[in-house]
Amino acid sequence: MDKLQDYNALVVEDDASGLAIISVMLRRLGLSTTMERYADAAIERAKKMPKLDVVFLDLGLPDADGYEVLKELRREPTLQDIPIIAVTARDASTEIPKAQEAGFDGFLGKPLNRTRFPDQVRR
Repeated sequence: MDKLQDYNALVVEDDASGLAIISVMLRRLGLSTTMERYADAAIERAKKMPKLDVVFLDLGLPDADGYEVLKELRREPTLQDIPIIAVTARDASTEIPKAQEAGFDGFLGKPLNRTRFPDQVRR
């Protein structure tokens, strides 16, 4: 992820302030962001985006569990190789292994650490 300005990110987060924070932090790194607050809309948006490079997916959406959304996204052939990053305020010690086992490509804990965030995204 050297040239982040060439990347398009889908941010799926139901909390308006969380959505704004993640989106602003990504845009400061040069990524273009598309935002969705609900699982079904996010899945449809991901399928229709002409260029999608990474998804930041909140695990605690009001209308679906983030793990179920991950499964739906992975069922789509064009999305199988897209990195999907779990974002959650849940306890990292239990959630990171669960997210890895489920097939997430990375994990970001809330609140987001503004200092470490750029390096976490570049990974």
